[in-house]
Amino acid sequence: MALYITLLLLSLITPLVSSLSTFSISETSNRAIICALITNSTNRRAYSLNCTSPDFTANHSAPFSGIVSGDRFLCSLRTLSSSSSSTMHCWRLSATGTIYKRIYKGPALHQLEAGNSHICGLVNGTNHLQCWQWPEFNSNSTQYNFTSIAVGEDFLCGLSQTGKITCLGTGNTRRSTSVTSPDVRSGNFSVISAGFRHVCAIKDSDRGLVCWGKVDGGNWEEIVDGEVPQGKFTAVALGDNRSCALRDNGIVVCWGQNNFTLPTALQGTSFLSIEAKTSVFCGVSTHNFSLYCWGRDDFKEYNFKVFDQILPGPCTTRTCPCNELPGSGLYCSQGQSVCLPCDRKTPPSVTPPTLPPQQPPPPQGKSSSGGWNGKMVALLVVGCVGSLSWVLVSAYFLYRYCRGRGCRVHDSGRLDESGGSQSEHDCENPQLQPPTPVLEKRLSQLASMGNVGHLEEFALQVLLEITNNFSEDHKIGTGSFGSVYQATLEDGRQVAIKRAEISNISSTAIVTKHQEDKDNAFLNELESLNVVDFVVPYIVQDEIHRVLDPRVPPPTPYEIEAVTYVGYLAADCVHLEGRDRPSMTDTVNSLERALNACSVLPPSLSRSTTHSCI
Repeated sequence: MALYITLLLLSLITPLVSSLSTFSISETSNRAIICALITNSTNRRAYSLNCTSPDFTANHSAPFSGIVSGDRFLCSLRTLSSSSSSTMHCWRLSATGTIYKRIYKGPALHQLEAGNSHICGLVNGTNHLQCWQWPEFNSNSTQYNFTSIAVGEDFLCGLSQTGKITCLGTGNTRRSTSVTSPDVRSGNFSVISAGFRHVCAIKDSDRGLVCWGKVDGGNWEEIVDGEVPQGKFTAVALGDNRSCALRDNGIVVCWGQNNFTLPTALQGTSFLSIEAKTSVFCGVSTHNFSLYCWGRDDFKEYNFKVFDQILPGPCTTRTCPCNELPGSGLYCSQGQSVCLPCDRKTPPSVTPPTLPPQQPPPPQGKSSSGGWNGKMVALLVVGCVGSLSWVLVSAYFLYRYCRGRGCRVHDSGRLDESGGSQSEHDCENPQLQPPTPVLEKRLSQLASMGNVGHLEEFALQVLLEITNNFSEDHKIGTGSFGSVYQATLEDGRQVAIKRAEISNISSTAIVTKHQEDKDNAFLNELESLNVVDFVVPYIVQDEIHRVLDPRVPPPTPYEIEAVTYVGYLAADCVHLEGRDRPSMTDTVNSLERALNACSVLPPSLSRSTTHSCI
């Protein structure tokens, strides 16, 4: 039910295909850190978060739906298809190292944007605006029902459902105020982007660009037409006094301070999307989904290519309003795809790079450096364990389905507990025959267990007949206070019957065994609790520690993410039907991601120093 509600809410979002990014830029005083969701060379549907700097220890697999970053921080958003909520975790560089913390858990976000210092997002369905790392800005004071937002240095601008622009900010007032909005007399807008001190928007009528700059005093002035390129555009990325725009044919044009232009080596390259932060610009190539960056001299050393292949866009379960990105099904899970903006002139001719050919196996009897390594062994072990788990779960539910409702005989209580206490006289005369204990039918106790509606009563004669007078042929074992027998009722139901046995020990240490058949036994339908149904609610609430053994040290954030991912995988295996269930390949890949998450344990987050869950 939660999945259908989530899909319904997603379908009501007015703007776009998706407002999340699969790559981000974080520029400090002396370097730029580029992060992206990287696809696996052997399995494109398996991807991980990777960065060009080891400061962000984020090179582990997780079901990320988008990432953003700014000055010395990186944040990842996770929204699973089977959940209507999102969680956001951030890595922040400090003088003592990298700090990892969850800053949001709530309704799913359909857009997440970050300036150099602040982060803001829009909630699915309601378009409620929320901001983080911005204590001076009160996003709850007034709701503007934005469908798209852009975050600058100390301001943000949003598009309304009618295409009007409203800008908000703090400035020197240290509180949330309305900023003079750009001139919108020329028409409505469909796309907006913010830089350090300027804003650009794409007109809805002719797809042309209009830009404004923030001058001294906090007022906005429109940039003269001669400085803004002409044509039809689909996206725009703004930095600090620098700008780049994406034409409807995928070609990028740049302009700005000191005659800033697109490098010659990249002119003519078709891009799917572009992003910017201060002086750095990056874009995803249409041809091979490589990530190219420019704006700093150190990018020339790598011919501007930062990553060979990344996830080209966020995978979504929604039906694309216009066109799907050709070949995106190879990069997303079953039933998901990457959508193209509706304003593209024609769907680009995408040629996904082919997977590398498999190396021929080395001749037998000869050693080779390409043989089994630790990663391959770990993958084999995880695959075997995952496959066995999947088979066991499937066999269990198949058995439950085929067998139907079963019953078991209720234990009526301990037989050595009589209705009243024995007198002192009985205890002092061991020669006397002890009275036969009375078997109490503790119906009140059974009712308190919530099973009183399934109780069935059988006569002793019936039990004698189906067990052949409790013969050894029907005996299957001995438990507490008696033996257990297996039998079949007349209607074909299989039952297990416990025949109570009494052991009394006299003061002379002579043990005598007395058996007494009961007048009645109670048969109760066997009820079982699904482990997945019990654990998953705690996983969704980020409270997995509540179902862990208290003797085990508190889990690290990486272990929490790993357990969470396995929990969602188990839920999909249990609740989904037919083709919607994860395939064996998806199951093995998911378990490998969870294993990779557990294997990354920074010293600052070791089990010996972690005292609480984030």
